[in-house]
Amino acid sequence: MDIEQVKEYMELNKDTDLQELSELTVEGVKEFIESDENAKRWFDSVKDKHLSKGLETWKSNNLEGLIDKEIRTRFPQKDEKDIEVEKLRAEVEKMQQEKQREVLTNKALKIANDRNLPIDLVDFFIAENEEVTVENLSVLEDVFSKSVQSEVEKRLTGGSYIPPKDNTKTVITLDAIKNMSQTDINKNWDSVKELLKNR
Repeated sequence: MDIEQVKEYMELNKDTDLQELSELTVEGVKEFIESDENAKRWFDSVKDKHLSKGLETWKSNNLEGLIDKEIRTRFPQKDEKDIEVEKLRAEVEKMQQEKQREVLTNKALKIANDRNLPIDLVDFFIAENEEVTVENLSVLEDVFSKSVQSEVEKRLTGGSYIPPKDNTKTVITLDAIKNMSQTDINKNWDSVKELLKNR
C-alpha cells in the first residue's frame, strides 16, 4: 500500500472507530495463526522451544530418580546368604554338567569303538544330551565311511593298485581238454599248448 491508498482507506472508513479495528481477541489471533503460514511456523517454533525447556526441566528433576528406582527393581541388593547360595548352586550345576559330559564321553567312545571311528575326534561330537551325541556320531560315521570308500575307489581305479598275477599253473590232462568248452580252452591256452607239445 502506498500513502495515497492509506489516505483513501482512511477517508472511506472515517466513521469507523479505530479502537474497534485494532482490538485483539483470542479467536482473532487463532484465526490469524491458522490462516497465515508464516504465523503458523512462528507459533510452532515457540511451542517447540517451550516444550524442549519443559522436558529438560522434567529430566533434571525426575529422570535420575526413576532410573535409580528401576535399577533397584531389576537388580535388588543381595545379602551374603543369598550370594553364598548362588555360589553353591553354580558349583552344583557345574559338577552336574561335568558328570553329564563324562557320561556322554564314555558313551561316545564306546560307540566310536564299536563302529571303528577315530577316537581322537569323539570330543568334537559330544552334545548336550545323549540323543544329539548319537546323531552327531552317526553323521561322523557316514562321512568317514564315504571318505574311506572314495579313497579305496580312487586307488583301485587310478591304476595305483595292481592285483597280483596268478602264478600257479593249472594242471591239464587230455581227458580234461576233451571235456572243456572252447572258452575254457582259450583261457587255459598256454597250459593246453604245453601239454600238446609234450605229446
